Amino acid sequence: MKPARLIGIGVAAGAGLLAFLAAQTMVTPPPADNAAPQAAAPEITTTEILVARHDISIGGRLTPGSMDWQEWPAANVSPSYITRDANPDALERYDGAIATQPIESGEPMRASILAAQGRGFMAAILPSGMRAISVRVKAESRAAGFILPNDRIDVILTRQRRGAAPDGSDLYDTQTILSNVRVLAIDQTFEERDGEQFVTGEIATLELSPTDSELLAMANQMGEISLALRSIADLNEELEGADGDVARRLRGGGGGNTGTRVIRYGIAGGGNH
Repeated sequence: MKPARLIGIGVAAGAGLLAFLAAQTMVTPPPADNAAPQAAAPEITTTEILVARHDISIGGRLTPGSMDWQEWPAANVSPSYITRDANPDALERYDGAIATQPIESGEPMRASILAAQGRGFMAAILPSGMRAISVRVKAESRAAGFILPNDRIDVILTRQRRGAAPDGSDLYDTQTILSNVRVLAIDQTFEERDGEQFVTGEIATLELSPTDSELLAMANQMGEISLALRSIADLNEELEGADGDVARRLRGGGGGNTGTRVIRYGIAGGGNH
Protein backbone atom coordinates (compact mmCIF):
# COMPACT_ATOMS: atom_id res chain seq x y z
CA MET A 1 0.00 0.00 0.00
CA LYS A 2 1.26 3.39 -0.90
CA PRO A 3 2.49 5.63 1.92
CA ALA A 4 0.17 8.43 0.96
CA ARG A 5 -2.83 6.15 1.35
CA LEU A 6 -1.68 4.98 4.79
CA ILE A 7 -1.36 8.57 5.93
CA GLY A 8 -4.87 9.33 4.72
CA ILE A 9 -6.31 6.35 6.58
CA GLY A 10 -4.53 7.44 9.80
CA VAL A 11 -5.83 10.97 9.53
CA ALA A 12 -9.38 9.72 8.98
CA ALA A 13 -9.18 7.36 11.97
CA GLY A 14 -7.89 10.13 14.22
CA ALA A 15 -10.65 12.46 13.11
CA GLY A 16 -13.26 9.79 13.81
CA LEU A 17 -11.89 9.18 17.32
CA LEU A 18 -11.99 12.87 18.11
CA ALA A 19 -15.56 13.11 16.86
CA PHE A 20 -16.58 10.12 19.05
CA LEU A 21 -15.03 11.61 22.20
CA ALA A 22 -16.69 14.96 21.52
CA ALA A 23 -20.07 13.27 21.12
CA GLN A 24 -19.62 11.35 24.41
CA THR A 25 -18.81 14.56 26.24
CA MET A 26 -21.92 16.24 24.92
CA VAL A 27 -24.26 13.27 25.59
CA THR A 28 -22.97 12.05 29.01
CA PRO A 29 -24.19 14.38 31.81
CA PRO A 30 -21.83 15.25 34.65
CA PRO A 31 -22.11 12.95 37.69
CA ALA A 32 -24.76 14.12 40.14
CA ASP A 33 -23.63 15.31 43.56
CA ASN A 34 -25.46 12.84 45.82
CA ALA A 35 -23.95 14.16 49.07
CA ALA A 36 -26.68 15.69 51.24
CA PRO A 37 -25.90 19.19 52.42
CA GLN A 38 -24.69 19.17 56.03
CA ALA A 39 -26.83 21.07 58.53
CA ALA A 40 -25.04 23.76 60.45
CA ALA A 41 -24.28 22.83 64.10
CA PRO A 42 -26.68 24.55 66.49
CA GLU A 43 -25.10 27.44 68.31
CA ILE A 44 -24.90 26.89 72.10
CA THR A 45 -25.46 29.97 74.19
CA THR A 46 -23.10 30.15 77.16
CA THR A 47 -22.62 32.37 80.15
CA GLU A 48 -19.74 32.71 82.60
CA ILE A 49 -20.17 31.32 86.11
CA LEU A 50 -17.87 31.28 89.13
CA VAL A 51 -16.22 27.89 89.82
CA ALA A 52 -13.62 26.56 92.25
CA ARG A 53 -10.11 26.30 90.82
CA HIS A 54 -9.15 23.62 93.35
CA ASP A 55 -10.72 21.58 96.15
CA ILE A 56 -11.86 23.74 99.07
CA SER A 57 -12.49 22.10 102.44
CA ILE A 58 -15.19 23.10 104.88
CA GLY A 59 -14.09 26.23 106.68
CA GLY A 60 -11.64 27.08 103.90
CA ARG A 61 -11.16 30.79 103.24
CA LEU A 62 -11.49 31.86 99.60
CA THR A 63 -8.97 33.98 97.72
CA PRO A 64 -9.09 35.32 94.15
CA GLY A 65 -6.74 32.46 93.24
CA SER A 66 -9.22 29.83 94.39
CA MET A 67 -12.00 31.05 92.07
CA ASP A 68 -12.30 31.54 88.33
CA TRP A 69 -14.86 32.34 85.63
CA GLN A 70 -15.84 29.48 83.33
CA GLU A 71 -18.12 29.27 80.29
CA TRP A 72 -21.25 27.24 81.07
CA PRO A 73 -24.24 26.31 78.88
CA ALA A 74 -26.85 28.95 79.64
CA ALA A 75 -29.61 26.33 79.63
CA ASN A 76 -27.87 24.49 82.50
CA VAL A 77 -27.18 27.48 84.73
CA SER A 78 -28.98 27.11 88.07
CA PRO A 79 -30.44 30.25 89.66
CA SER A 80 -28.16 29.57 92.64
CA TYR A 81 -24.96 29.85 90.55
CA ILE A 82 -22.91 33.03 90.70
CA THR A 83 -22.86 34.47 87.17
CA ARG A 84 -20.59 37.16 85.81
CA ASP A 85 -23.53 39.04 84.32
CA ALA A 86 -25.21 39.40 87.71
CA ASN A 87 -22.04 39.60 89.84
CA PRO A 88 -19.19 41.11 87.79
CA ASP A 89 -17.24 41.89 90.99
CA ALA A 90 -17.61 38.39 92.49
CA LEU A 91 -13.84 37.73 92.67
CA GLU A 92 -13.43 40.76 94.92
CA ARG A 93 -16.76 40.34 96.69
CA TYR A 94 -16.08 36.78 97.84
CA ASP A 95 -12.39 37.29 98.62
CA GLY A 96 -12.05 36.09 102.22
CA ALA A 97 -15.43 34.33 102.32
CA ILE A 98 -15.66 31.00 104.16
CA ALA A 99 -16.87 27.74 102.59
CA THR A 100 -19.58 26.27 104.80
CA GLN A 101 -19.32 22.90 103.03
CA PRO A 102 -16.67 21.15 100.91
CA ILE A 103 -16.36 22.37 97.30
CA GLU A 104 -14.69 20.27 94.60
CA SER A 105 -12.43 21.61 91.87
CA GLY A 106 -14.53 22.85 88.94
CA GLU A 107 -17.74 22.87 90.98
CA PRO A 108 -19.98 25.92 90.47
CA MET A 109 -19.95 28.34 93.39
CA ARG A 110 -23.21 29.15 95.18
CA ALA A 111 -23.76 32.10 97.47
CA SER A 112 -25.67 29.84 99.90
CA ILE A 113 -22.49 27.90 100.78
CA LEU A 114 -20.25 30.96 101.18
CA ALA A 115 -20.22 32.90 104.44
CA ALA A 116 -19.35 36.57 104.18
CA GLN A 117 -15.90 37.81 105.16
CA GLY A 118 -15.68 38.85 108.78
CA ARG A 119 -17.88 36.09 110.17
CA GLY A 120 -16.28 33.47 112.36
CA PHE A 121 -15.93 29.95 111.01
CA MET A 122 -18.11 28.35 113.68
CA ALA A 123 -20.87 30.93 113.36
CA ALA A 124 -20.73 30.49 109.59
CA ILE A 125 -21.37 26.74 109.61
CA LEU A 126 -23.85 26.67 112.52
CA PRO A 127 -27.49 26.27 111.37
CA SER A 128 -30.07 28.76 112.57
CA GLY A 129 -31.48 27.93 115.99
CA MET A 130 -28.61 25.62 116.97
CA ARG A 131 -25.79 26.19 119.44
CA ALA A 132 -22.12 25.22 119.47
CA ILE A 133 -21.05 23.91 122.88
CA SER A 134 -17.64 22.58 123.80
CA VAL A 135 -16.95 19.82 126.28
CA ARG A 136 -13.68 18.31 127.44
CA VAL A 137 -13.25 14.57 127.07
CA LYS A 138 -10.32 12.29 127.70
CA ALA A 139 -8.36 11.39 124.58
CA GLU A 140 -9.14 7.70 125.14
CA SER A 141 -12.86 8.45 125.56
CA ARG A 142 -13.62 9.39 121.96
CA ALA A 143 -13.42 6.22 119.87
CA ALA A 144 -9.62 6.00 119.88
CA GLY A 145 -9.18 9.28 118.01
CA PHE A 146 -11.28 8.36 114.97
CA ILE A 147 -13.96 11.02 115.49
CA LEU A 148 -13.61 13.94 113.07
CA PRO A 149 -15.60 17.10 112.29
CA ASN A 150 -18.98 16.39 110.65
CA ASP A 151 -19.14 12.89 112.15
CA ARG A 152 -22.21 11.87 114.14
CA ILE A 153 -21.79 10.64 117.69
CA ASP A 154 -23.66 9.60 120.83
CA VAL A 155 -22.79 11.34 124.10
CA ILE A 156 -22.40 9.01 127.08
CA LEU A 157 -22.21 10.06 130.73
CA THR A 158 -20.46 7.91 133.33
CA ARG A 159 -21.01 8.84 136.99
CA GLN A 160 -19.36 7.64 140.17
CA ARG A 161 -21.78 7.27 143.06
CA ARG A 162 -19.74 7.09 146.22
CA GLY A 163 -21.00 4.70 148.88
CA ALA A 164 -24.17 3.91 146.93
CA ALA A 165 -23.87 0.13 147.26
CA PRO A 166 -25.48 -1.62 150.27
CA ASP A 167 -22.03 -2.40 151.66
CA GLY A 168 -20.94 1.21 151.28
CA SER A 169 -18.76 0.71 148.23
CA ASP A 170 -18.90 2.93 145.16
CA LEU A 171 -21.11 2.33 142.16
CA TYR A 172 -20.74 3.63 138.62
CA ASP A 173 -23.57 4.07 136.18
CA THR A 174 -23.47 5.02 132.53
CA GLN A 175 -26.13 6.19 130.12
CA THR A 176 -26.46 7.72 126.67
CA ILE A 177 -27.77 11.23 127.19
CA LEU A 178 -27.67 12.51 123.57
CA SER A 179 -27.82 10.64 120.26
CA ASN A 180 -26.91 11.39 116.65
CA VAL A 181 -25.11 14.64 117.47
CA ARG A 182 -23.02 16.42 114.84
CA VAL A 183 -19.38 17.13 115.69
CA LEU A 184 -18.30 20.63 114.67
CA ALA A 185 -14.68 20.51 115.78
CA ILE A 186 -12.17 18.42 117.74
CA ASP A 187 -9.13 20.04 119.33
CA GLN A 188 -6.41 18.42 121.42
CA THR A 189 -5.28 19.74 124.77
CA PHE A 190 -1.68 19.37 125.93
CA GLU A 191 0.21 19.32 129.20
CA GLU A 192 3.95 19.77 129.66
CA ARG A 193 5.72 17.15 131.74
CA ASP A 194 9.48 17.24 132.22
CA GLY A 195 9.84 19.55 129.24
CA GLU A 196 7.77 17.35 126.91
CA GLN A 197 4.27 17.90 125.56
CA PHE A 198 1.67 15.19 126.20
CA VAL A 199 -1.90 14.96 124.89
CA THR A 200 -4.08 15.02 128.01
CA GLY A 201 -7.52 15.42 126.51
CA GLU A 202 -9.70 16.73 123.76
CA ILE A 203 -12.13 19.58 123.40
CA ALA A 204 -15.15 18.47 121.38
CA THR A 205 -17.43 21.16 120.00
CA LEU A 206 -20.91 19.80 119.29
CA GLU A 207 -23.99 21.14 117.51
CA LEU A 208 -26.99 21.06 119.87
CA SER A 209 -30.31 22.72 120.51
CA PRO A 210 -30.41 25.26 123.36
CA THR A 211 -32.11 22.73 125.68
CA ASP A 212 -29.64 19.96 124.93
CA SER A 213 -26.76 22.40 125.38
CA GLU A 214 -27.94 23.02 128.95
CA LEU A 215 -28.21 19.27 129.56
CA LEU A 216 -24.68 18.62 128.31
CA ALA A 217 -23.27 21.46 130.41
CA MET A 218 -24.89 19.96 133.50
CA ALA A 219 -23.79 16.40 132.65
CA ASN A 220 -20.22 17.60 132.21
CA GLN A 221 -20.20 18.63 135.89
CA MET A 222 -21.66 15.32 137.05
CA GLY A 223 -19.20 12.83 135.62
CA GLU A 224 -17.04 11.79 132.69
CA ILE A 225 -18.22 12.39 129.13
CA SER A 226 -17.43 9.88 126.39
CA LEU A 227 -18.18 10.09 122.67
CA ALA A 228 -19.30 7.05 120.68
CA LEU A 229 -18.93 7.22 116.89
CA ARG A 230 -22.05 6.32 114.90
CA SER A 231 -22.10 4.39 111.62
CA ILE A 232 -22.35 6.35 108.39
CA ALA A 233 -25.46 4.27 107.67
CA ASP A 234 -27.22 6.18 110.47
CA LEU A 235 -26.64 9.62 108.94
CA ASN A 236 -30.15 9.82 107.47
CA GLU A 237 -31.75 9.44 110.88
CA GLU A 238 -33.21 12.56 112.44
CA LEU A 239 -31.38 14.22 115.29
CA GLU A 240 -32.40 12.67 118.58
CA GLY A 241 -32.34 15.07 121.47
CA ALA A 242 -32.24 14.16 125.12
CA ASP A 243 -34.84 11.68 126.29
CA GLY A 244 -37.25 13.31 128.74
CA ASP A 245 -36.56 10.72 131.42
CA VAL A 246 -32.81 11.17 131.02
CA ALA A 247 -33.14 14.93 131.43
CA ARG A 248 -35.33 14.55 134.52
CA ARG A 249 -32.97 12.05 136.10
CA LEU A 250 -29.96 14.29 135.59
CA ARG A 251 -31.88 17.19 137.09
CA GLY A 252 -32.94 15.06 140.06
CA GLY A 253 -36.58 14.74 139.07
CA GLY A 254 -36.85 10.97 138.91
CA GLY A 255 -38.23 9.30 135.81
CA GLY A 256 -38.67 5.90 134.31
CA ASN A 257 -36.22 3.36 132.99
CA THR A 258 -33.56 5.04 130.89
CA GLY A 259 -31.41 2.04 130.13
CA THR A 260 -28.84 3.00 132.75
CA ARG A 261 -26.11 0.41 133.31
CA VAL A 262 -24.77 0.17 136.84
CA ILE A 263 -21.18 -1.03 137.24
CA ARG A 264 -19.90 -2.50 140.49
CA TYR A 265 -16.48 -4.07 140.84
CA GLY A 266 -16.12 -3.88 137.05
CA ILE A 267 -19.30 -5.91 136.42
CA ALA A 268 -22.12 -4.19 134.50
CA GLY A 269 -25.76 -4.78 135.31
CA GLY A 270 -29.08 -3.13 134.54
CA GLY A 271 -31.18 -1.13 136.90
CA ASN A 272 -32.28 2.30 138.01
CA HIS A 273 -30.34 3.47 141.01
